[in-house]
Amino acid sequence: MLHPKVLTISYERSYEIKQRFKEVLGLFQIKHFSLDLVRPDGQMLFFSGTPSHGYEVCSKGFGAYDPTISPENYKTKEFYWWHELEGVRYVNEIEYIRQIRHGFKYGFMMVRRWDDFYLVYSFAAGKVSKNFVKRIENSINELFEAGDYVYNSMRDIYADYTGVYVPPLIDTFYPYVGGAPIPRYSNFSSTPSGVFVAKKEMEQRSPLRLMVDN
Repeated sequence: MLHPKVLTISYERSYEIKQRFKEVLGLFQIKHFSLDLVRPDGQMLFFSGTPSHGYEVCSKGFGAYDPTISPENYKTKEFYWWHELEGVRYVNEIEYIRQIRHGFKYGFMMVRRWDDFYLVYSFAAGKVSKNFVKRIENSINELFEAGDYVYNSMRDIYADYTGVYVPPLIDTFYPYVGGAPIPRYSNFSSTPSGVFVAKKEMEQRSPLRLMVDN
């Protein structure tokens, strides 16, 4: 389920995206980076450094068939390469958009499961060195750190589009494990106003704690 404004969000916020994605673009020959946020109710929205890519895939009705952002993959794999996925429909059309129209030859996804959200970091490169795949696989933790950093910098913008769901704050780095993304939880809770407060402080404020203290 895609956010209603999925086709225009990356264009609307292009300046912020450019400023905050520059830490990743160019790293390990990466030419494309996007942040996909899946709310607890399953709705996905993303900010892309190459908005024409997502626009073309989704505007032609291929978004629902794109295996790179299917729940079957991001819920069961912490890391996966685009070329290892098998789609049911429109795979050739999607690959044409990526490889021919945009020059993305090597793409991969990295996934966090955080406070009932899924955070999906999408990377792609064009022409690469011979040892590119091995180099990426040996640098997974460095790329996760980069993705976490950029995501945290984008939280305020995501919050404009997530409704009652407050985007999680990544406050601890967890290294790559493999398999399905392990559920992680922040040390902070969100207040009704959207402000993050340390969970210990929230416990001290709770009615139950106040009753016990009295």
